[in-house]
Amino acid sequence: MAPATSDVPTAIFDASKHLAYSPPARILTMEDLHLESSPISSIAASDPFPLLSYDAVLEHRRELFSSKVIDNCLHRTLPGSAMLRGMAQRYTPFIQSFWNSPEVLKIVSDIAGVDLVPAMNYEICHTNIQLGSDGLDGVRATPVVPPNATMDAAGKPEKDSGDKKDGYDNAIVEWHKDSHPFVIVVMLSDARNMEGGETVLMGGDGKTLSVRAPQMGSAVVLQGRHISHVALPATNMPERITIVTSFRPRDPTLADETTNANVRCESHLTELFYQWSTYRLDTLATRTNIMAMALRKRYAENVKKSDDEAQPGMCRVETVNFDEMRSWVEEQIKYLQQTMYEMRPLDEN
Repeated sequence: MAPATSDVPTAIFDASKHLAYSPPARILTMEDLHLESSPISSIAASDPFPLLSYDAVLEHRRELFSSKVIDNCLHRTLPGSAMLRGMAQRYTPFIQSFWNSPEVLKIVSDIAGVDLVPAMNYEICHTNIQLGSDGLDGVRATPVVPPNATMDAAGKPEKDSGDKKDGYDNAIVEWHKDSHPFVIVVMLSDARNMEGGETVLMGGDGKTLSVRAPQMGSAVVLQGRHISHVALPATNMPERITIVTSFRPRDPTLADETTNANVRCESHLTELFYQWSTYRLDTLATRTNIMAMALRKRYAENVKKSDDEAQPGMCRVETVNFDEMRSWVEEQIKYLQQTMYEMRPLDEN
């Protein structure tokens, strides 16, 4: 079957053309969900808000459903759903530039309450696909232009044989916490007549709160690493395609609780572990440089205060705080140990 999308080069990201941003009407805090704030932010989730223009939706779909992406990045997950992962850097230049652009990063960071960057290139534009009656074979026929969500066009999702859990059966994504601190979820399908499709958040008091699904081109931001949540299936739609980009703090000195827990079994590990290792080592190198610069600054101040000639080389004032250094070293050891643990074999859960 020939792909329904085009493999021709796609557009160059232009914020004036590809963004249709309007701030969310409501931003929930962790306190609203009876949860403690995380080490990096008190923000829990946003209401849906416009983000992608129609042109940006088309460019995302054009690149995502190209034959190269489907041939190399398609993974079957739960019955009734599939995903595309790891395509951004190699196969989708528009998507790569979109999610690394200063304009988009500022929007996401302002909503999240902390300066964020994509967790890794591999985690840009993870794509969840609710399968229709044609099942996995139908993914290749996905058109660039989203099918209109008329009542006649609404398709029936592939039947899910999964077990009911906590009152939510047929979930597209079951109860889980994300591998990365923050995510943004964007709808790439016409959802005007959609029924269902909500993301349900579990509060600290055991009660749930639903965040309605976004319309086409709209998004929600979620601190998914610290909130258990489930994505419900949608009906009354000819298709349901959402994209998820994961983020971590830009500041390397902030807590970094990124893991590979939910993504190891749905990735090409040779590439994922390379990106994971280099990002972790780069973070460690930056932390080390920051610590070294702080010691040099403290040393210079001590020399100036204690040496009559203000000359380095024989400072007799303590510069290294041993408790501080011990704590810092122990933190980096834990960071390196976690780095290795997240690359454990798949059969070691």
